[in-house]
Amino acid sequence: MKLPENKKERNQILILIAIGVAFVGYGGYMFVVTPFLQSRQDTQTRVAELEDKLWRARQDIEITVHNLERNRKAVGHILDISETKRQILRPNLGNYLLVAADIVGRHADALGLEIESINETVATGTLPRGDEVDPNGPRLKAYSVNVSLSCGLHDTFKLLKAIETENPYLCITRLGVIGRAESPTEHAVSFDIQWPIWVDPTYPVRLAAERLADEEKQ
Repeated sequence: MKLPENKKERNQILILIAIGVAFVGYGGYMFVVTPFLQSRQDTQTRVAELEDKLWRARQDIEITVHNLERNRKAVGHILDISETKRQILRPNLGNYLLVAADIVGRHADALGLEIESINETVATGTLPRGDEVDPNGPRLKAYSVNVSLSCGLHDTFKLLKAIETENPYLCITRLGVIGRAESPTEHAVSFDIQWPIWVDPTYPVRLAAERLADEEKQ
């Protein structure tokens, strides 16, 4: 946008642009950032509850046959989350980023949005397997990616809402919205998504085998 040559008029326009950018930033915080901070806390609580279910399932296996039915229900619930609904992120040929990008891209496409970039912020690293896994340690760990795109506040809210609604165990851990003076309705948006993943990717296979063995005993 070409500014007027008159100094007074140019200063007035610059002040109006600054006020507009500040308004966009305030609106982004009030209507997008605040709700998702609460959503982040709720998601962390659900993940902690899932960890507790896993711990109780292991304890039930070790105690007595009287807890077999309770254990079957817990194992069934965990396998449903992991294997059926895929709410615990599973890799494609060992690659978690491909799966994460597909999930985000599918929701963006449904809203007519274009993802500019998606990158790992917390990589999986070297995952222990089999006997390397601490039997008393956590079964889940965090995997995180950063997503960048350009869109309005309303579309940002709809995209994040769609992603979290599909999977209540993932979490939006960071959100940044930067207003653009030259494009008041379109902002630079960046956010981080965190999924739970298995510390040992073979664990759900063993859970399924244990459930099958229990069913054959009946």
